[in-house]
Amino acid sequence: MTGSHREELSRLHAEGFCFPVDLLGREEAAEILADVRRYEEIATRVGGVLGHHWTYPKSHLVAGWADRLVHDGRVLTVAENILGPDLLVWATNLFFRKAGSPGELAWHQDAPYFGWEGFQGKAVRMWIALTDTDRDNGTMRYAPGTHDGGIMPHRYRGSGVSALLRGEEVEFDVDDETAVDVTLTAGQCSLHFPTTIHSSGPSVSLTDRVCFAIDFIHPGVRPLAGPDSALLVRGADGFGHYDLEPRLGEEFGSAAIKAFSRATKIRHDRLMNVMRAGHMTGTATG
Repeated sequence: MTGSHREELSRLHAEGFCFPVDLLGREEAAEILADVRRYEEIATRVGGVLGHHWTYPKSHLVAGWADRLVHDGRVLTVAENILGPDLLVWATNLFFRKAGSPGELAWHQDAPYFGWEGFQGKAVRMWIALTDTDRDNGTMRYAPGTHDGGIMPHRYRGSGVSALLRGEEVEFDVDDETAVDVTLTAGQCSLHFPTTIHSSGPSVSLTDRVCFAIDFIHPGVRPLAGPDSALLVRGADGFGHYDLEPRLGEEFGSAAIKAFSRATKIRHDRLMNVMRAGHMTGTATG
């Protein structure tokens, strides 16, 4: 581990997040962004499950660029420094904020929606910038030191379409003066824990903001409310909590589409069970 990585990890554990972490080159990020645009076109043309779920949660099972990223040695070294040598990719997620979009996300935690037990210190989200990110293009914002309080209750603030689009808001008074904007250049990443409170704002930029998130977990994290699947990318799984997904062979091939569809259904069904069972109300352990 480099001295820089030690400083980054120290901030992650102290504040619940850290950035910027140098990961990819700017030209690499631009090439991946071009692949993402082609992926979007293919998914739209194919339709079906891929057309509906191309941004989340399993692009790494069908798209070559995503498969390469979740197996990239630089990416895995950062994740291993946080979680140890045994790593599962639980999900991948593309985040778009279109140029000039008024859309925003309320202050929230990720953990209430994941339905995990025993995840504290054993899960981290890596948010990779494929474009530059700043306040103008609606970048993510962190509330420092909010990761140690466990899962907090969430609810909708207000009614109507705007409230639904903003999503549920954590019942915690975030001090906007101390909130931190995630400013990255393309190819850098930020890291945060599932209980770190964060949000994102509208865009006043003339260009899109595009980021790719990888949710890494230790195999000991247990899914609640049904079976789940994940991809083993480093080390070994000595727990058996997850059906292990096959690594991508032929991009967009029949086997890839089948694996993508199966894993997406498993995840969708379990998270619906999580919502019904109330594990996202703030009472879940972890």
